[in-house]
Amino acid sequence: MNILRWLMKHPILLAWLLAIIAILLNFGMSGKTGDHEQEAAAEHGQPAAEVAGSHAGSEVSQQAGDAAVAQAGAAPSADGSATQNAPAQQDVVAGIQAAPAQLAAPVAPPQPPAPAAPAQPAAPVAPAQPAAPAPAAAAATTQQQAEGAASTSEQPADLLRAAREAYWSNELDSAVEFYSSLLKQSPDSIDYKGELANVYWKLGDTEKASALFVEIAPKLAEQGRVTEAFNMKLYVDMVDPELAKQIDAALDK
Repeated sequence: MNILRWLMKHPILLAWLLAIIAILLNFGMSGKTGDHEQEAAAEHGQPAAEVAGSHAGSEVSQQAGDAAVAQAGAAPSADGSATQNAPAQQDVVAGIQAAPAQLAAPVAPPQPPAPAAPAQPAAPVAPAQPAAPAPAAAAATTQQQAEGAASTSEQPADLLRAAREAYWSNELDSAVEFYSSLLKQSPDSIDYKGELANVYWKLGDTEKASALFVEIAPKLAEQGRVTEAFNMKLYVDMVDPELAKQIDAALDK
């Protein structure tokens, strides 16, 4: 098959090969025909000149066949005539019995190298166990952490912000608790007491609110915050005029 494919790629050589085969076949056929004609002439008494003439005619026909084969096997033109003659050449070649090409012996694939044995992982090192703290030290540490958390959660600024947010959110009971915690840290704070009095007033507990106003109004007057003290006096006067007189006495000073 490889030989046929190679010949199909070279049409000129294929044409010459076909011409040679045709010539050999014609020689064989003409030789057999001449022998048969001589035998027939000998049997029937045909003259030798006629036998020679017939033999010459066969040679002329052989030459005409050679010329036709040569024209069929001419080289293809540049515009692709070889492609057009390819089917005819394939038909002619199909009649020729070619010996099958011998297959090359298969080459054994190279053997992959044997994998190297994986390195054994190092044994993990157990982490060192921390020493257990002494009971007394652990208790002291826990107490310090609790105190630190309590002090952080009860910072005055945080408590004051929470108390005011509760007041404006109408969570008045929570606001009272926050202001009470602030007064535990700063019992003499006039501002904390004034804001707590406002919470009591909003709750409707006018007695506690009036008591706080009467307590802090004189101190506000001493600091020069007379307007704030006078406003407190107005609130107390609506609830208990007798208590309001105490604020009047502080304002007269």
